[in-house]
Amino acid sequence: MEVYGYSFLMIFPIVLILLVGLVLYMALTPSEVQAQIKAEPTFNAYNSVMALAPLGCPATPSYRLCDYYMASSAYSLFPGAKIYDYISDNVIPMLVKAGPRVVELDIYDDGSGGPVVGLKNQKLGIDYAYNTVPFGACCVAISNNAFNSVACPVSSDPFVLSLVFHTTNNNVMNACAEALKTSCHQYLLGPTFGYQRKNLAIEPICNLQSKLIVISGGEVKGTLMEELVNLSWGTSNLRRLTYTQAAQTNDSAELIKHNRDNITMVVPDVGSDLVNMNSQILLTYGCQWNLMNYGSVDSAMEVYIGEFQEHSVVLKPEPLRAIVPEKYKTPVMPDPSISFQPMRKTSPIYDIKV
Repeated sequence: MEVYGYSFLMIFPIVLILLVGLVLYMALTPSEVQAQIKAEPTFNAYNSVMALAPLGCPATPSYRLCDYYMASSAYSLFPGAKIYDYISDNVIPMLVKAGPRVVELDIYDDGSGGPVVGLKNQKLGIDYAYNTVPFGACCVAISNNAFNSVACPVSSDPFVLSLVFHTTNNNVMNACAEALKTSCHQYLLGPTFGYQRKNLAIEPICNLQSKLIVISGGEVKGTLMEELVNLSWGTSNLRRLTYTQAAQTNDSAELIKHNRDNITMVVPDVGSDLVNMNSQILLTYGCQWNLMNYGSVDSAMEVYIGEFQEHSVVLKPEPLRAIVPEKYKTPVMPDPSISFQPMRKTSPIYDIKV
């Protein structure tokens, strides 16, 4: 008994020191640093299994944005698969290097009209992210990395920024617009694409190389963000569905038909964790932007990155693209002498129609 007691007395101080050290680390280390340290091994794993190359301008220049699948990210600032965690804009450089060209951010009011990125259940008052990140910092990270050939192997591919506003405060949306103009102005699409003047879904993808495409919902109407939004899920050109809505659709034929000339983005169902769901059925329906949590390296993610191992923008199979109407030659008019129309026959003794 004395031996066991002696061992306990020797081990207990060590355990106590380790616990105190852990508490001090959690208390003194900034939240964004904790998120970055946690994210590094996860996102570095993608670099070892992927050999990404940019799409470039396809040999068939008529291919449109809706003709392509795009690697897409949900919960883009989370470092892992846990729903309660610290988030950081330092995750963005690692994320874009892994290949997604659709990145979604959830925008909230910081209480003083400033936009911050986080994840909350506002109905229940639950914060899924322990902290928030200024939206402006995310814009800087995207501008510095998403279009940088050193930081991102597919920097010339179109980049889609999806903004989900969880506020009706116009000041927040106006501040978001100013942050985008300040940090990303050289990558934004021109005035011809502002206010959704053009249907971006059918725009040739060659015209969108190295460009930032901003998408959002109808709540931006009447704000400065309205000018910058190029595609909205408040219109028929872009559908926003949850995984359950898309995977368990009552009319798969209609969804396939819609995706021939329009775009469907599929977002995760928020649950008790951030683990991914298998996206294969969504690809068979032609859904172009299927958002996954890159911080969760699970079996569904392994299947997903298999689709985007060489390119972040992948052409859909021909049966899922627009059906090109068959062109027929102009028919040759028949010889009038062999027509079946009534013909008049005359002679000195008769005048008849046969």
